[in-house]
Amino acid sequence: MQRRAVAVAAALFLVVGALSLGLVLTAEAPELTLEDDNTFQEGDRFNFDGQTYTVTTVEASESGEGGETTYEAVIEWQTDDGTQSTTLNQHTRTTLGDEEFFAHFESGEEVTLSANTLVLNQYTFDTEQYNTHTNGLWGVTILSGIVAILLMGIGYMPSRY
Repeated sequence: MQRRAVAVAAALFLVVGALSLGLVLTAEAPELTLEDDNTFQEGDRFNFDGQTYTVTTVEASESGEGGETTYEAVIEWQTDDGTQSTTLNQHTRTTLGDEEFFAHFESGEEVTLSANTLVLNQYTFDTEQYNTHTNGLWGVTILSGIVAILLMGIGYMPSRY
């Protein structure tokens, strides 16, 4: 009788673990959708607030740790003091003229500049919440598996009596 109860409890933990794993594997990460924004490639020129800007480089490189892709773009413009430039990375903010923009890279070939920082803030919040939920579900999956194995091991241990 005791072994059947342990088997049922272990099966319950396995079902909970499988359901949480299913949620992890089918969850969709939030996407940053930018509408009516400016997308530029290397060598493109654009005017903003009476100033001409040139996108001199747009590139992507993979870092050695974790294989993460790092994006970078350089924008230059002429002033009375000479040539000025700014370097943009994924979701970094910069000020062009009197307006604040952030950079978003879909690939290593183009950069999108958007002044809609509320969209970026919402995306950052959604991404953090997604990561928190995903990590929690992974914890449930792993813990359920460990508990099921321990229950089976303890429940089917030979009795001394």
